[in-house]
Amino acid sequence: ALALTLGRSQAVTVAAFDVLGRRVATLHDGALGAGPHTFSFDGRSLPPGAYVVRLTADGASAARRVTVAR
Repeated sequence: ALALTLGRSQAVTVAAFDVLGRRVATLHDGALGAGPHTFSFDGRSLPPGAYVVRLTADGASAARRVTVAR
C-alpha cells in the first residue's frame, strides 16, 4: 500500500508506469480532501517486472518502484 497525508484539499494523480514510461494503471485521478489516504497497486493483471508508481499533487511528485513477481 502507498500512503500520503495532505495538508489541504487538492487534485492528486497516482498512476503506475512500466519501464518504457507507458501508463499501465491509474490508482486515483481527482480531488482528495486533507488528511491521510492509502492506495493499493494491484499488479495481478500486469506481466511480471518492474513498475514505477508516481504521485503528483500541487506541482510536486514522488515515485516508488514496485516489482510484480509471480
